[in-house]
Amino acid sequence: MRICVLIDNHTKLYRLYIIDKIKKRKKTSIAYNNYDIIFRSMTEQFKEKALDFFGVQTAPIILVQPTDLPAIKVNDRRMDFMFLLADDTYLHLEFQTTFKEADLDRFLQYDVSAYELFKKQIQTVVIYGADVEEALENKNYGSVKYDTQAVFMKDYDGDQIMQDLWSKVESGQELTEMDELNLIFSPLMNSSVSRSERAIETVELAKKIKDEEKQVRLMATIIAISDKFIDKEYVEKLMEVLSMARVLREFEKRVKLESGIAGSQHTIKDYLDARFGIEAKRLQDQVDEIVDLELLNKLIHDLFRAENRKEMEWLIEAANEKQKQINKKVE
Repeated sequence: MRICVLIDNHTKLYRLYIIDKIKKRKKTSIAYNNYDIIFRSMTEQFKEKALDFFGVQTAPIILVQPTDLPAIKVNDRRMDFMFLLADDTYLHLEFQTTFKEADLDRFLQYDVSAYELFKKQIQTVVIYGADVEEALENKNYGSVKYDTQAVFMKDYDGDQIMQDLWSKVESGQELTEMDELNLIFSPLMNSSVSRSERAIETVELAKKIKDEEKQVRLMATIIAISDKFIDKEYVEKLMEVLSMARVLREFEKRVKLESGIAGSQHTIKDYLDARFGIEAKRLQDQVDEIVDLELLNKLIHDLFRAENRKEMEWLIEAANEKQKQINKKVE
């Protein structure tokens, strides 16, 4: 399985670093350890949109509410997703690949716990994968009657939808909002391949998208939606890459925000520290000797794309030599 082709723009930058991290890392819960990436990405993906794609009538989504709060967990399980809507109500969204009546009991407990916490109306929608043809939507507990809305993905032709999406992306066309929703939810659709295979295909397609922000946002959202059935090892590797891509964007933002020589030097030294720890000291000292802003900005660009430490050392030494030449001209 490929590790280092997940985000084309950052493959060279993190190839060795990611592989080393993956080898050392213990397997952990994706949902708990990557909430920041997942929920920021999902909020960006769904903000100000409605899920009328499924025939679900709600107000537009404002944000994704974290669901790892103890108050809305039942027997160490938690609801899949909860969205705050523009009308100040909540949408509780569950993804199921099978149907069991007992699941409705669990969903009701989630909703009661969430209501106790937020004191707002909650609408529950259960999206069933293509293997489920029918499911109970309502349950009568006596004085309590519980109503949900079921959405069945069996009627969506995942093969044709993916074929259309591949054609669009490979021809350089922009994906519409509907296209993005089709991509995100295609692993649940009727398909000639397994859900895990389709989920991986959607990620592979997403990484072909030229808009980097959209690429990362879609990948994170697909991972969140597909977490129940996609290969866990594959997801762990994807999360490593998404984490590294976010780090890179933060470094690039800092360069823009911290204008001037000191800001650029600081950015480079921080990056070296993240890569090599205390072993970066000699290289950091060399960076302090580079005071030409144009040289520093070029060095930032080159270092972020270097294959390994040897190449990075060469780049810094070359920049130092150019700085010495500049100094001689000034003298």
